[in-house]
Amino acid sequence: MKVFEFCPFFNENKVAEIKIKEDAHWVDTLCILEANKTFTGKDKPYNFNTSLLTDRVHYEKFDVTGKFREIEENKDYYNPETCRAENFDHWYWNLLSNNYAFFNESVQRNMCTILKETISDDDIIILSDLDEIIDSRFADRIIEETKKHQALTVKLHYTSFYLNLFLESNHGAPNCSYRLFVMTGRYFKSMPFTSDFLRKKGIAEAMYDVLPCLDFFAGFHHSWVDHLNNGLPKLKAFDANVKDKNIITEEYLHQCIKDRRLHYLDANLYMDDNKEFLASLKEVNTNSLWLTEQEV
Repeated sequence: MKVFEFCPFFNENKVAEIKIKEDAHWVDTLCILEANKTFTGKDKPYNFNTSLLTDRVHYEKFDVTGKFREIEENKDYYNPETCRAENFDHWYWNLLSNNYAFFNESVQRNMCTILKETISDDDIIILSDLDEIIDSRFADRIIEETKKHQALTVKLHYTSFYLNLFLESNHGAPNCSYRLFVMTGRYFKSMPFTSDFLRKKGIAEAMYDVLPCLDFFAGFHHSWVDHLNNGLPKLKAFDANVKDKNIITEEYLHQCIKDRRLHYLDANLYMDDNKEFLASLKEVNTNSLWLTEQEV
């Protein structure tokens, strides 16, 4: 049995370093896939820092020419308020038909199918975003539960901007659950839907009766870490499909931190230095990634 993890990449090298260090304790192969265009179809360089590569990390460049949809004038915008379990299928297919940025995101995420060439039925597969990191101290328990259930999800502590600045809530399924999924190779190879469909249906709270969620926090979702260098450019990758342009500015991010509130999610932020953070943080230079009392 081997453990494989797949995640798309945009520019998040510092978080990638943390994830690579944490995964090294239990994941046999971390597969990172990076496209050469933003989700709005603009050319971008391959940003991944290849000095982070180890014998456990497989990095693949993804030329999306002819695969991503080009910029379209008429589009629907992603609205989490209308994404509900009871109408999810209609909502999802309408989104992909009319929102080219989210269609392009789905193309990159669904490339996890490249794993099918190398995995066996007994292997463990993790489908995640790069900033979603499982705590390796829970590895044995997660593997055991995955073998029992075939597929499951986990709760994640959710931070934004800094490693110790947490969100009180998030849209969709609570505790950042039903976003990251762990499954057996057998389940993965026979899964009757795409990875992107699974993730968005999970967020819409439409998978509660299908897949179990473990009853403990199994890791962290560290979003927008190093927000000016990484978070803001990543937000701007969606700029053509963001209705309110004010939320993709440096001023907006600073205001969220100052107000201790992520306004677009209507969620409060709080500082907490007492959680049991990932052990891998001791292996990475994270000095600039912590909010201090002087900044509060």
